[in-house]
Formats: sequence, structure tokens, C-alpha cells
Amino acid sequence: MNTFFQLFISALLVSSLYTLVAVGFTMYVGVINLANFSHGDTCVMGTFLLMPIFLFATKMGWLSAGAGLLIPVIIILVMLLTGLWGAGIYKILVKPLLVAPRLILLLASVAAGQVIREAIRVIYPNGSNPQVFPKLLPSGILEISGLRFGYDSLTIIFLSVICIISLNFIIKRTKMGLAMRAVSQNSDVSQMMGINIEKTIITVFIIGSALAGLAGILNGAFYGITKFNLGSNLGIKGFSAAVIGGLGDFQGAIVGGVLLGFIEVFAAAYIPNGSQYQDVFSFLAVIAFLIFRPSGILGEKIFEKV
Repeated sequence: MNTFFQLFISALLVSSLYTLVAVGFTMYVGVINLANFSHGDTCVMGTFLLMPIFLFATKMGWLSAGAGLLIPVIIILVMLLTGLWGAGIYKILVKPLLVAPRLILLLASVAAGQVIREAIRVIYPNGSNPQVFPKLLPSGILEISGLRFGYDSLTIIFLSVICIISLNFIIKRTKMGLAMRAVSQNSDVSQMMGINIEKTIITVFIIGSALAGLAGILNGAFYGITKFNLGSNLGIKGFSAAVIGGLGDFQGAIVGGVLLGFIEVFAAAYIPNGSQYQDVFSFLAVIAFLIFRPSGILGEKIFEKV
């Protein structure tokens, strides 16, 4: 039973990271029907933006006195930078191609992800090699009734839950959230009702990219390492989670992220040599959903041709 609860926390940890990425994918698809495949590379961009900022703060001696306050400030700064990158992606890449076939826009997003990877590899010192990531999360173990939980895992789960709750509040309770939902339903009618379509889409890109930056930072902080091409795996897993839950459905992204994380962790633990094939199990689950439930767990059936 102790082992089960330890695995449960590990599954929540993995699910939290996947959900943060999946939410971005489902927002893009929901608002402009775009699977932005540079999204996973935005996660890695966050890690490579944070490292020089963290190094500079360390050399200036700012972290020795107020690390507990400055580290959250650095993380928020990086989230803002990745959010601005998302806005730039929309302005430079997406907006000019909105009238083009979605396949063209899809290929453009793939190319943008490749640009991020190669830019990091070439510009960053020793960018081709794995990079040691700064230790940002609290260390130590919380022990309750014989169960041991790392403070780093609990911190990641807590931050992810706070972000998801906050985003849910924005979508359900604010004017901008109402605009997002309206544009998702019918952009033409929304524009006739006075909604600023471009402002709404830019906001979606800023929020999605900021969450991607946070997911990359938390992933790097937990595992203690990052690499220029790590975004491919994070992007695929996040997109897979969004597909399982239902592309375009915010709640579906959460369900898909949780389900995918639990499949990976428990399959790796309870199937012989499962840790070697955990990616296989997760993608088999995706294939199964594509065959038997292509609209996702919470997705609605769509009858129009794409």
C-alpha cells in the first residue's frame, strides 16, 4: 500500500507537467483550430532563458540573501518572456497564415520548433550537450505515516494545481475568458458582437506559452537537467494528453494529462521491465483512443470534413 501511494504521488507529478503542456495545445486548437507543434520547444526555451538569468543573479550575490523571494521572481520573469515569444509567434508566423490551409500553418509551427532547437544548440555554450539545471525547488522529505514525499514533487503538483485553477477562473469568470469561449464557438459572430479577435488570440498565445515555459522550468528543476531537443518529447506527450482528453476542451486537457501520467507511472511499476517501455504504453493508449474514441474522453463528435 505504501508503494501504491508513492506511485500515486509520482503519477500526479508527471500528470502535472503533461497537463500544463496539454492546456496550451487545447487552447490553440479551441480558439484557432491550430496544433502548434512549436509548443513543446517553448518549454525548453524557458529552461535556457532561466539558466543565464539565474547565473547572473548568483554572480551578483542576489541569491545568497533572498533566494526564497528571488527565485519565484525569476520564474515569473521567464514566463513573461516565453509569453512574449508566444505573442511574437502569432504576429510573425500565425497571423499571416490564418487564411492559408491549416496544413501550411501546421508545417510552419513545426519549422518554428526546429528553429528554436537549432538556435539553442548553436547559440548557447555547449548547446548540443545536456545542461545541468539549477536547483530551484525546496529539498527534503515529508514523512507521513511511513510515507515519504519529496518537497520538490509536492511543490510541482501544488504550482500546477494553482495554475490550472487560476486559468479555469480566467476562462469561466472573466471577460477575456468569455471572449475566448465565444471565439472558440464562432469567430465571425464574435467579431460582429464587438469582440477583438486579434487581442483574444494573442492572449491565448501568451498564456499558453507562459505555461509551457513554466512546465519546462519545473521539469528541468525536478530532473536537474535539460537539453535543446527535450521539447520534442514534452510536446508530443502534451499533445497526446490533449488528444486523449479531447482537443479544444480545457477540462479534457486536464483529464488527458492525468490519465497519461498515471498510465506511464503505473505501467512502468507493475509490468515487468515496464520502465523501459513506459513511452510505448502511453502511445499505445493514445492509439487506442484514436481508434475507439477519436474525439477524446470529453470531446464531442464532429461530423464536418476537415
